[in-house]
Amino acid sequence: MSHVNHKTGVTGVNQVTRKLKLSGVDEGKIEALVIETRQLPGMDTVEYLPASVTLTCVYDAAQCGVDAVEKVLNGYGAQFASSIWNRVKIGYFRFIDQNIKDNAAHQPHCCNKVPRK
Repeated sequence: MSHVNHKTGVTGVNQVTRKLKLSGVDEGKIEALVIETRQLPGMDTVEYLPASVTLTCVYDAAQCGVDAVEKVLNGYGAQFASSIWNRVKIGYFRFIDQNIKDNAAHQPHCCNKVPRK
């Protein structure tokens, strides 16, 4: 079994990979955008592929989300691509990220009790 080293504070249990298609990207600012995105809490890795204009992010969804990445993108004048498929995908990512965050914060109760007579 291989051992994967994550950044401090990132757990592999809630880790997700998101491939985000972008538009309005200024190639001169892309390095600063990637560096700032890497500094988000819970972010493990960030990679930009200029050929497909895609940002690939691996993060702990209990700490970070698509909305945090979108704020960084908007600060650099970029945004998610506006195709129908991409909008559906981003909505799905938001739903899953919120679900993971809610499940991580949930305090379970014990239901393993002997029933009363």
